[in-house]
Amino acid sequence: MSDFSNKCREYLKDTGENVYQLSASSGLDRTSLQRMITGKRLPGIDFVRQFCDSLRINPSQRRELMELYKIEKIGKEIYYNRKYIQELLGVISSQQVISREGFLRLPSFPFYRGTFSLDVEKKVLSLFEDILSSGSSETIRTNLPANCRLLVQIFSHLYPKYEKLPPVIQILPLHQNPSASPDYNMNLETFLCTLLPILSGFVGYQPYYYYTQTGREFSSYELFPFFLLTEKKLLLLSSDMMTCIFTENPEAIHAYQQEFRRALENSSQFFLQSDSPDRILNIFGSIMQTKISTNFALESHPCLALMSYGPGFIQSLFDNRDIDLSDPVYTQLAAVLNQTSFSFTEAAFSCNYFTLSGIRKFARTGLLDGPYSYHQTPLPKEERKKALKHLLDTDMGHEKCRILKPSVLSETGIHLEVLSDYSVFLCFLSEKDTFLCIYLKETSIGQALNDYLCSLSEEESVYTKKEARQILLGLLEQL
Repeated sequence: MSDFSNKCREYLKDTGENVYQLSASSGLDRTSLQRMITGKRLPGIDFVRQFCDSLRINPSQRRELMELYKIEKIGKEIYYNRKYIQELLGVISSQQVISREGFLRLPSFPFYRGTFSLDVEKKVLSLFEDILSSGSSETIRTNLPANCRLLVQIFSHLYPKYEKLPPVIQILPLHQNPSASPDYNMNLETFLCTLLPILSGFVGYQPYYYYTQTGREFSSYELFPFFLLTEKKLLLLSSDMMTCIFTENPEAIHAYQQEFRRALENSSQFFLQSDSPDRILNIFGSIMQTKISTNFALESHPCLALMSYGPGFIQSLFDNRDIDLSDPVYTQLAAVLNQTSFSFTEAAFSCNYFTLSGIRKFARTGLLDGPYSYHQTPLPKEERKKALKHLLDTDMGHEKCRILKPSVLSETGIHLEVLSDYSVFLCFLSEKDTFLCIYLKETSIGQALNDYLCSLSEEESVYTKKEARQILLGLLEQL
């Protein structure tokens, strides 16, 4: 018996009917119904929906039953990973990239947890502030957990005052086999909690990771397991963040520095990151020049390569920009977009997801969201018509383009790609035309993102092919 079958039996009992009576009144197959409530066989989702329709249950009970069905079908780890990624994408899509406001928001996110004493906060704040006020370029090294609220609380205090932060190197554990851990979301949460400070503009933040089989929990019996280390100061924190030990003892500091270097040598850099347009395009271009293809892409508008009706489309994108076309950003971007090697993986599941609001904005205004909106001016109406018609003529980019329903993601300014080697490319553009790129090569996180994006087409999260065509035809009519 499973949680799903137990709940089915409970709800059936609440109706006062038995299997035979419900089968007769609803038209549901009696044998399938019997097997479902005894846990002998899991039916298809349409059968479960019809079962819910016949039970006289309220919406919250229906949602609970559908959730238990999905858990039973795909397993807890995958289910909760998908749920977490849904929330993750919502957060990074709405995060105010590279901004003072971004830092101020960090402590309010539920992903950061833990309490700490006022004394601990003061000591950590003093460690950071001494470096900032002295104008030093010293780096702070730490093993504080990725989801520790203390660190982002310090960031939110100091950045508005100094408009910068000391460089931070943080070493973090990732589970070697997340499916074997009761902490399903450990690696994904570490990814998000390290990503958010970078999105807020902390380019001096360098997270590293190492693999463990024990997870991230520290025993309350461990003596001062956390540390913050500079060239001349060492701060040790208790596991509950309530007490600390501060020392300037040269021998103790030297010993910690040696151990930190050893740990760093056995760790990997979490992200390859840059806020330089030239460097970002070099990273993206180097990816496209390899044999690696794109499994999934997610952005506000259809992939420009799939909208391109010919060389004239790429040219029109640049002709209507309010900046010198000899700018290296444009010459490199044009080179990337014109590469013949640019392709989606041949597998049937690969596709480009985009939002309904994004394609509507493009049709209505000729403007894009995200990195491709750099110094943009509206694309002429005729060019928009050609691009939309090309999507229709090529059967939605040979069925690679799919429109996300607003319930999944209403709008986004990110450009996300999960590649065929499960590496992840993320690119953002702030309202002030500041770029930020993150390239991640960690397979457990890449595989989880790949699974989530693959599942969108299976779980009615996208418009059907017929619905998508009607949306594009409607937009063309308005033009």
